[in-house]
Amino acid sequence: MIGIDLGLKQRTSLAMTPSLRQAIGFMALSNIDLSARLADLTLDTSVLKTSVGPVSEDWLTLMRQIAPPPSTIHRQPPEIHLGPGGSDTDRIPLADAGLIAHVEAQLPLLVRDSKDRRIAQIFLLYLEPSGWLAGTVSEIATEAGCSLQRAEAVLRQLQSAEPTGLFARSLAECLALQAEEEGLLTPPFAELLRNLPLLAAGEMEALAVACGCDRTEVLTMARCLRQLNPKPGAAFDQGTPTMGRAADLILRRDGDGWLLELNAQTVPVLRLETGAEAPPDAMTEARGLIQAIERRHATVLTVATEIIARQDGFLRGKSPLAALTINDLASATGLHRSTVSRVTAALSLSLPSRTLGLRTLLSASAPAARQQEEPLSVQAVLERMRALVQAEDRANPLTDDALAKLLLPEGAALARRTVAKYRAIAGIPARSARRRLA
Repeated sequence: MIGIDLGLKQRTSLAMTPSLRQAIGFMALSNIDLSARLADLTLDTSVLKTSVGPVSEDWLTLMRQIAPPPSTIHRQPPEIHLGPGGSDTDRIPLADAGLIAHVEAQLPLLVRDSKDRRIAQIFLLYLEPSGWLAGTVSEIATEAGCSLQRAEAVLRQLQSAEPTGLFARSLAECLALQAEEEGLLTPPFAELLRNLPLLAAGEMEALAVACGCDRTEVLTMARCLRQLNPKPGAAFDQGTPTMGRAADLILRRDGDGWLLELNAQTVPVLRLETGAEAPPDAMTEARGLIQAIERRHATVLTVATEIIARQDGFLRGKSPLAALTINDLASATGLHRSTVSRVTAALSLSLPSRTLGLRTLLSASAPAARQQEEPLSVQAVLERMRALVQAEDRANPLTDDALAKLLLPEGAALARRTVAKYRAIAGIPARSARRRLA
């Protein structure tokens, strides 16, 4: 007799809602392409409002603060070094001419001492279009040929400039200057500024504990915070055209860490019109579209934040790229690898000195010499190979076997054929060709 065994098996699956499908499609678009896609959609303007450009109340959700790793040493010295008391008359200020002129008009009132005013001019060279300082006070003191204490005293005077928040060294300092002027800088508000990542993540309970107040007070402070301007210098930006396509993400220094933001000049933000009345279907569709855009923005920031945290040494110019793959990012963020692939392929990142694609910050790992060792990235191995070849005896160039032996103690276990492949990728000629060129 044949028995039939019936049983129930529970299985979970992700429902592919229209909002989710839309958000996934948005992942593969740059900010500019996303704006174009929204323009192609038939949006009910009586219900939805699209904004691109000036800082809005949504600025906090479009930024992420990234703390430096514990071992991070303070920033590298600036590329331009001048003697004590020197000046660089050919150097172009970072900020827009309108912002520079606005601050210069206030200098006689802000900085009374004529000698200190010369130091203030050096600070102006480091003023970003956002109104923040692009360098550390120690860097500026070195360039101005003065003591650190004197430079800090001049900075305190400059931070009295209008609009409030100029010459801040970090997001928290920029907001604190404005909060103090508005009479908002109570001890709980100061704690709120020290815990902005919790606010951006919506961790209201944890934020209430950190601030020593209840959830209602946290929400009240958060509403006040959103009225402050994280970029007080942006109003003076004349929109000088730049060569090439505008970056989707902007990375700038924030104290000893980083501040990552979606480019406000290109990223579209949707919101429901206040008091809008429309049929239920239209409201549902509008909310779904807003949710899809917000999900896209949050995912982009999550992926980019993980990349920047992993490549901190490279971004500071202290080390080559670390080994980092799409699978590593997917595992760290909890996102599907296809989502990570879409984001890294589509978006670009603006650094203080250049703009590059997110995908260029990824690198496969080279075969490790020891299993427990942190693997070197392929890019790190290529750079090391170039350095070894640069220092070799031109009359007796290194063989591929010799290169493999030299790389082994540094943690890369490469076969001769792998060395030959990497050498070709690095643009290094074969041994015989290098000997002919000697």
